[in-house]
Amino acid sequence: MSPSDCAAAEFDQLAADLRASDLAVLCTDAGGTILFSHIGEAMAGDIVADLRPGQHWQPGRSQVVDRLHCHAESIPGLAGMVSVLSRSNATAPYAAALARMAARLIAYRCAAGAAPFPEGPELLAHRARLGAAERVCGNDPAMKASLKLAQHLAQRGIPLLLAGETGSGKEVFARALHELSHRYAGPFVAVNCAAIPEALIESELFGYRKGAFTGAAREGYRGRILQADGGTLFLDEIGDMPIALQARLLRVLETREIVPLGGEQPVNVDLQVVSATHRDLEAGVREGRFREDLYYRLAGMCIELPPLRRRADRRALLLRVLFEESQGRAVFAPAALDLLDAYAWPGNFRELRNAVKVAIVLSADDIVRPEHLPPAIATGVACAPGDERGALLASIEHHRWNLSAVARRLGISRRTLYRRMHRLGILASAEGGHG
Repeated sequence: MSPSDCAAAEFDQLAADLRASDLAVLCTDAGGTILFSHIGEAMAGDIVADLRPGQHWQPGRSQVVDRLHCHAESIPGLAGMVSVLSRSNATAPYAAALARMAARLIAYRCAAGAAPFPEGPELLAHRARLGAAERVCGNDPAMKASLKLAQHLAQRGIPLLLAGETGSGKEVFARALHELSHRYAGPFVAVNCAAIPEALIESELFGYRKGAFTGAAREGYRGRILQADGGTLFLDEIGDMPIALQARLLRVLETREIVPLGGEQPVNVDLQVVSATHRDLEAGVREGRFREDLYYRLAGMCIELPPLRRRADRRALLLRVLFEESQGRAVFAPAALDLLDAYAWPGNFRELRNAVKVAIVLSADDIVRPEHLPPAIATGVACAPGDERGALLASIEHHRWNLSAVARRLGISRRTLYRRMHRLGILASAEGGHG
């Protein structure tokens, strides 16, 4: 058996010996990223959730050291640390010896040309999840900073409110945040508060017991909030939630308990709440359309996502979307790429993908030219950024006042569309025009 194989076998045996103990072993690289962890069964309840491979931790800087004894050893010849955590002073000498032994074993592995740290499946999965961060942030410094901030806050259970224009990637951001958090193994449940009919949103969110009302499913329904237990609940377009239900949602967020319709006993829920809106919720609070107490409960931190026209990596994003939609077959003619780069993109990523799909279909030789682009892009005419009425009216005109098609395009119900039209002063006449 080679020296590296011997060292690997010894390290595996060390981990096996710790399985039923009250000790934990962590291996970190020079930056403090946990690359390997083995937690004894007797210690599982004492180790906080963020001490897992892929998370950041530094001996002496984590709260866990305040109640557990940490014995850290540098790895000879390698910029990394091995730490052994113990619960009592009685095991301190043994834990310190184990830390020194583990550090030497890893150094032997490295000297023999093997991977210095034993990489388990959790670390490999974490590295695969890093693609989610690259996808949502690209090369935009502001997006990278926002995701890093969101990760830090979500790790402590702080609710987040994502603000940004329609189509700016709020749900994609929330999914990436979930994938990179300690809740990644739990469910990600997305609820579009604007797409669910007002009469059904209460049962959809809170669930119901069997026989709770006429037409209820025989076995009952768990509801989206309970489905998100152990994971992340993403409340999209939270500004469109009826004010009558906002009090119930506030109660759930405060108590972390939910009582389904027709039920009596509360059910505990453990989840990370991420909300999103393209509206000005502070204005909604002033106008009485949104509860102030709910706003401050949801907005532990408000993170604003930049629209596509303000992304520093916009040109690279255009190329990436074309690559994805054409499976690498199509290319942009330089003139077409310049037009796309100069366009204001009021519909952001949603408008971009639709425009690229159309251009690919119209291109006969997989070269997207200016004549293949939608007229608004080819002429550079677009609604002013933030002009919600103009953007909605443009969508309605595009679909020739087929409001069912408009609602499907926006991902909302017809009833919600009518409410939005009424609020913006867009009136549909019997002839299909507007006033």
